[in-house]
Amino acid sequence: MSECTDSVEQGTSPYRDTTFRSDAIPRQAPLNDPGAFARALEGLNTLERLPTGSYAGLDIDVNPEVVESFQERAAGEVRLAGPPWNHEVKPTNLIKTRWQVILLFASGLIDPFIFWFFFICGFLTYLVVLFAHGFMASISEGIWPMLCIGGLHVFFRYPFAWYLERHPEVMVRDLGCGFFRTTGKIKFRTYWGKETFEAPFIEFDPYITYHVQPNGPVENKLILRHRYSGQQTEVATVPDSRRYELYADWDQLQRYMDVSQPLPDIPALEAYRSLDPTTAAYDAAGKRGRPANYWVTLDLEWWKREGYPEHMKKIREFPWESLEDKMENSVPNLREAAMA
Repeated sequence: MSECTDSVEQGTSPYRDTTFRSDAIPRQAPLNDPGAFARALEGLNTLERLPTGSYAGLDIDVNPEVVESFQERAAGEVRLAGPPWNHEVKPTNLIKTRWQVILLFASGLIDPFIFWFFFICGFLTYLVVLFAHGFMASISEGIWPMLCIGGLHVFFRYPFAWYLERHPEVMVRDLGCGFFRTTGKIKFRTYWGKETFEAPFIEFDPYITYHVQPNGPVENKLILRHRYSGQQTEVATVPDSRRYELYADWDQLQRYMDVSQPLPDIPALEAYRSLDPTTAAYDAAGKRGRPANYWVTLDLEWWKREGYPEHMKKIREFPWESLEDKMENSVPNLREAAMA
């Protein structure tokens, strides 16, 4: 990569001095250590901290659904709501707060377990009231709740989903949040509303945490926690059985932010490769090894049948624990004072 980045530096570069470079991570302030007990209490649901600055070169945003959607957009069949992920920024926090609540409610009623749980509760209520107070009372106490639950399930599963697929822009509000490659900054919404937090990428530590869902399954989340304030943002969530995908998520995100590396070779960024100096130099040197329109023309059936399963096998079998954590050389007490 050195010859590519050298050629970029010699010309006019869009990269700011604050950009992230894995080959030049500056010395940073030590992490405040609250003590072993407070650290353990705060990190109760934390499984591990991931290394920073070393890569496997394995991308996660290449599943067949993503590729198919990308090809449809390239053909003009569908449109994207909100700003696109490009060579400068990966936008985040685009869904309006009220829509987050609506979508959470809708996903609960669409979920088969939750739907049948409440439907059966309504049916049992109907039977109890029927035998205790008669048929007329059971209509208001049992039948109407079941009809409401069933009606909401059908509504959110079909007309609601159909409308959002065709008008996704109604959910979007751009607060200028995202991962900014050309400045090396992260900006995200803190809680509800429009309040945001911004800091350099190198000041965040990546953790995998676990969360038990109300209906039983355990989820793993990749979060970035600001080392000096405790502010954090969620990057990705997967079922516990697919935790390995979070390693690839972090690998891909780091390489996107690292201007000493070309952009990740994924569908969303293919059209912008020539606009990013490091990536353009990398491709011009013949290092990509793929045509410029690789993802646009990819045989989707082959990718579903052979290409993607082989790619995921590489992610599952890669020795992620072998990657060097370069951030430990930058933050004096990171290993001792981090949550994991």
